[in-house]
Amino acid sequence: MDLSNKPITRTLIAYFGILQSLHLVVLVRAGVILLLQGRFSFPILPPPGGWDPQVIPFMLGLGTTDLAGILLGLFFVYRALIKGTFYRRLGVISLTIFITGAIVFAIGTFLSGAWGANQMAYGSMAVLFFPTVILYGWLLRSNITRKSSKI
Repeated sequence: MDLSNKPITRTLIAYFGILQSLHLVVLVRAGVILLLQGRFSFPILPPPGGWDPQVIPFMLGLGTTDLAGILLGLFFVYRALIKGTFYRRLGVISLTIFITGAIVFAIGTFLSGAWGANQMAYGSMAVLFFPTVILYGWLLRSNITRKSSKI
C-alpha cells in the first residue's frame, strides 16, 4: 500500500521538519555561545549536581552528529513537501541518525539523574519525539519507490 499521498504522511513529514528546525536553532544557539563566550551552554536541564565536565565532549560529539542528521532531515522534508519528490532512503537515514542520537541522549541523561530531577521537561521531550518514531516505522515498512512525482 502506497501511503505517500496521504495527509497523515505529509503531516508527519512536516512535523519532523518543524522539530528538526527547532533542534537546529537550539544547537546553533549553544554553538554560538560556546564560540563567542567560551562556555558550554547545554540547553537541557541538568541533574541535581549540574553537568559533569566530562559530559561536555560527549555532548559536543552528539551535537555534531545531530547536526548532520538535522541537515539531511531538512533536505528530506524540503524535497518531499516543497519539491514533491520523495526519497525514502534519505528519510530513513536522517531518522536513523535522529532516533539513535535521541536514544543515546535519553540513556545518558536518565542515568545522570537529569530525568528524575526534571520529569516534566524530559517527559515533554519524549512526547514531542514520539511522532517521529511513527514516521520512521512507516518509512521502514513502506513500499514507496525511490522517487515519486507527488507526495
